[in-house]
Amino acid sequence: MKENRWGAFLCNCSSTLDEDFEKICKIASFVEVGSEKHMKIQEFAKKVDKKGLENIIVGCSCEKSLIEDSFKNKNLHFLDLKGQCFSPHDNIEGAHSKAIKLIQAEIEVSKIKSKYTVPVNPLKVGNSVLIYTDYSEGLKLASMLEGTEKFSAVGVTICISPELDNLEDDSPLFQQRSKLIGVEGRLGNFQIKLQQVSKINGEDQKDFTLKSEQIVIITKQTPTGVKKRTGIHLLSSINKEVLENTVNNIQGLIGNFHKPVHVKYEKTICAGGDKGIETCGRCISFCPYDAISRQKEISNRIIVDHYSCEGCGACVSACPTSALEFTEPSPKEIYSRMATLLSSSNKNNENISKPVIVFHCEEMGKSALQIAGKTPLRYSPSVLPVEVPCLRYVSESNMLAAISLGAAGVGLLGCENCPNGERELLYQKYEFSQNILEKFGLGKDRIRIVTTESGSEGESIRTLDEFASNMTELPLNPSWNIPRQTGNREILSEILSDFINQTGIEPGSVKLDSKHAFAFAEVNESGCTLCRSCANVCPTNAFKFEEDGYTLKFKHINCVGCGLCEKVCPENVITLKEEIFLEKLALDYVTVAEDDMVACLKCNKPYINRRALEAVESKLFNIESLKSTFSGDRKNILKMCPDCRTIDAVREVEKGWVP
Repeated sequence: MKENRWGAFLCNCSSTLDEDFEKICKIASFVEVGSEKHMKIQEFAKKVDKKGLENIIVGCSCEKSLIEDSFKNKNLHFLDLKGQCFSPHDNIEGAHSKAIKLIQAEIEVSKIKSKYTVPVNPLKVGNSVLIYTDYSEGLKLASMLEGTEKFSAVGVTICISPELDNLEDDSPLFQQRSKLIGVEGRLGNFQIKLQQVSKINGEDQKDFTLKSEQIVIITKQTPTGVKKRTGIHLLSSINKEVLENTVNNIQGLIGNFHKPVHVKYEKTICAGGDKGIETCGRCISFCPYDAISRQKEISNRIIVDHYSCEGCGACVSACPTSALEFTEPSPKEIYSRMATLLSSSNKNNENISKPVIVFHCEEMGKSALQIAGKTPLRYSPSVLPVEVPCLRYVSESNMLAAISLGAAGVGLLGCENCPNGERELLYQKYEFSQNILEKFGLGKDRIRIVTTESGSEGESIRTLDEFASNMTELPLNPSWNIPRQTGNREILSEILSDFINQTGIEPGSVKLDSKHAFAFAEVNESGCTLCRSCANVCPTNAFKFEEDGYTLKFKHINCVGCGLCEKVCPENVITLKEEIFLEKLALDYVTVAEDDMVACLKCNKPYINRRALEAVESKLFNIESLKSTFSGDRKNILKMCPDCRTIDAVREVEKGWVP
C-alpha cells in the first residue's frame, strides 16, 4: 500500500471544532483533503475517484452510512477525531498532536493489514430460537418473532422459568416450568440443559436437553454458567425498544456467513501438544468458551474449535510459546500502532508530554471513551488509545513494550463485569509487569487497571485522567521499533535487554509461582549424559545441543516451565525452579553441560562422550543375564564405534560366541 494514495475527509461539526486542517493534513501527506467546512461529501468523493485514491481517512463517525454510500469500493478508515481529540481535550495543541498520531498510526497499521487476509470458515445459521424467561415480555418477544418473515415457517421455543408468577392458573404454560441449568455450544448449534419443575408441588421431574441456533434469556439475574457470546441474547432491561432491537439482532444472525478465524495455531512450538505428553494446557484453562481442547488420541495435541471461538484473545495471552497467535489485530499491528503513537519526533510540534498507552476493550472500555467524547468528559490528551478485543488479550509483553517504546505509563480500561469471564489471567500479567518495573527502579505505579460499567463511565474517565495527569517522566529513551519477531518471549527479551542497558541494573532472581509461565531449568551436569532428549522436545528452543564442542546450552528467557524436559530426561538431572533471572546471562545461551569425547579403541575415531559411555556400561554390566555377554575381551566392545563394534562382534561369533 502506497502512502501517496491516501486521502482524508475531516469534519468540524459545522465549524464548532477548533481544528487546523492544514496542520493535520500536512503531517499525514494526504493527496487530497476535503472537509465538511469547505465541501460536501459527494463533491469530495468525485475528486477521490478522479485521482484514483484507494484509502480514505474519515475523521467523523456520525454520518457513517452516508459516507459509506458516497465512497463505494474504497478502503475507509473511520477515526472519531471529535470524540477522541477535539471534544474531550481542553489543550488544543495536545488535541492536534493526538489527532495527528492517531491518523499516522492508522495508516501504518493499514500497511500491515494490506499484506494478509484473515482466513474465514463458512457458517450457516437457521431460524430456530429458544426463549427462556421469567418475564411475561418473553411471550411478547415470541409473538414478535413469529410475526416476522424469517420465522414464518419455524416456531419459537419458549421455556418458562419457575420465577414467572403472573400467568393465569388456566394457562397451558402454568405447569410447564423449566430451570435453566447450562448452555453448551455456539451460534447455530446450542445445547440447552434444562430441568423440568412442577409448579404444583415444586418437585424436580426430569432433566432434558433442547437444541437451538440462538437463545434469548430474559431474566432478573443471568443463570449461573451462562456467558455472553454471539447467539446468546441476555436481556436485563425490557421495553418496546429493547424487544424490537432484539428481534433485529436475532434476524441479523440468520443466514450464511463467513466466520473469521480469530486464532492461528502452530503445533510445532506448542508446549502442550503434539509431543505425546500432556503438559501446559494454559490455553484450555483460560478459554471462557471451551473452544480449545486436547485431542488425546493424537499425541495429546491441542485443537481449536474456530466456530466456538469468540475472539477474546485470552488463549493468545495465556500461551507462553506464542503457538497461538491472534489474526486481527495481529501482534505486529499492536506493536506498530504503539510505536507510531509513541514516536518522539519533534516535527511540527507533534510531541505529547508523558504519553500513556491505554489498552481498552471493545465493550465498556470503548463505551467509556465514546461517552467521554460525547458528553464531553475532560481528560488529558496524553491518553493514547489502543483497542483490543478484551483486556485478557493484553500480555505482559504488550504492557512492558509500551514502556520500552516510550510510554510514561500504561492504562487498562475494561469491563467491571467482564463478559468473557474471570480476570485472573489479566491480573497475572498485570502483577508480573508491575513487578518487573519495580525491580528495575521504574515504579510499579506506571501500570493501572481501570474498570467501568454502565452508569459509572464518568468516574472511570476521571480515574484515568488522574492516572495520566500525575504520571512522571520516564527515565528511559526509546531504543527500538517494530520488532521482526512478535512472539511474547522474543519481545520480552528485547525489553529486558533495553531495561538492563538503560538502567544499568541487573536485579537477578525473582521468585514466582506456578501460575506464571516462567522457569529456570537447573541441570546437574555430573549426571547429564548429553542424550539430547531435552533439546529434542523443547518447544521454545530453551535447550539446544551443539555438536561442535559437544555442549548442551540453555536460554533462560525462552523457558516457559512446561516440564517436558523434566519428563523425558532419562537421568532425572533436570529440575525446574519457579523463578526468572533479570540479568544479561539469562537473555542468551549459556553452557549447562559439556563432556569429552571418547575415541574408538580400534580406529581412534571419536564416537561418544565419556559420561554417556559410563552410563551405558554401568547399566548393561549390572544386568545379570548379560554378564556372560560382556565377559573377557568382549567387555571392551562398548568402547568401539558402531562400525568397529559390528566387525568385532562378527569375529566373536565366528569363534563360537552366541550373543
